[in-house]
Amino acid sequence: MSKPPGMPPTFDLKGFQRVLFNTVFLVFGLLFLARVASAVVEPLVFILLAGVLTMGLNPLVALLENRLHLPRRMGAVVVVLGILVAFLGFIAIVLPLFVAQGQHFSQNMPRLFDGVNAHLSALVERYPALAPLQKGIPTGDLSKLVGGLLNGSTLTGLFSVASSAVGLVASTFLLLIVVLFLLMSPEPIVRGLMSGIPPQTRPIVQRTLVRIGAQLGKWLLATLLLSVIKGTLMGIGLRLVGFENALLFGLVNGLTNPIPFLGPWLGITLPVFSALSDGSWQMALLAIGVLLIVEQLDNSVFGPLVMGRTVELHPASMLLGVLVFGAVLGLAGVFLTVPLALIIKALYEEVYLAVLHRPEVSDETVAQVVAAGQGAEGGGTPNEQTAAKDDLPLPKP
Repeated sequence: MSKPPGMPPTFDLKGFQRVLFNTVFLVFGLLFLARVASAVVEPLVFILLAGVLTMGLNPLVALLENRLHLPRRMGAVVVVLGILVAFLGFIAIVLPLFVAQGQHFSQNMPRLFDGVNAHLSALVERYPALAPLQKGIPTGDLSKLVGGLLNGSTLTGLFSVASSAVGLVASTFLLLIVVLFLLMSPEPIVRGLMSGIPPQTRPIVQRTLVRIGAQLGKWLLATLLLSVIKGTLMGIGLRLVGFENALLFGLVNGLTNPIPFLGPWLGITLPVFSALSDGSWQMALLAIGVLLIVEQLDNSVFGPLVMGRTVELHPASMLLGVLVFGAVLGLAGVFLTVPLALIIKALYEEVYLAVLHRPEVSDETVAQVVAAGQGAEGGGTPNEQTAAKDDLPLPKP
């Protein structure tokens, strides 16, 4: 309803107080959840991984059940065994290559350090102010470092690393067992969850769970396929430009691919450091060039073809998710950024907005907010535009 001419604009105090209270309550609630999550981060990560893998693999189990007429339990066993075989095969291939690459680094790093020191010495002679930079570069004599491997503190660190690796393998097997049981018989979990929800709100929860499950399933399969494609292309490209351990570098790049934005660049660090350890800046630049070509193919061909509109997330939200979830959940949070963002978006749109009966925001409203301060809507200041719409006189200066 339009306001009568001359009537000042009204201010909904109760509505403002309600929005302010909800905002403050949400902020403090998130802070409290962050404190709780930091105390139980490891079990929380395990539960999140189990839930994401279960909901992501459920469409594949359902496909085997509907298309191949496999019993659900048999389909779940086939899927989990496939993941286990792929995991063991990955370790069997990557571990020897990593050991060989580590020996390669240990043999060639002294030459890299000597080259850097030589360049810095030449710069220091011309610019004495750069002398402090040379102090942090190790010399080519690594005998002290090798001898340090025999002392007690280093051996303790090696035992710690070995125990962490064993714990990671054991946690992976336990995770696969939990996922297997959830995939074999998800009905009790779903029935128990839905039983605790009031009947009038069950349709909303049902719609939300269906949306989350469908999106996670599509995202997981698309991500696995893209990781295989990009890892293969990186391995072929690096081999063509002359890298010996191209298989290792391709596998590492495929493994880091699920990390939004940062994954490909984390994966390229290994071949770049390998080239630098050989003293070849040209090979390092070629590795970066191969990555840029593969990323261009991913953005223009493979991404739209495989991923499509599976992940309808703003790039800024995914980048912020990497920072937030990585800070709260560690490395696992970085890999879980996209599924967690999909879950939060589904809960916000299907539950929060539906319960509060928030109307859809019009494109005109969004355009006005985006164009604020740009003289949109025919020009003029915001006060002039508001006064023109409400037929109000401009306030006197």
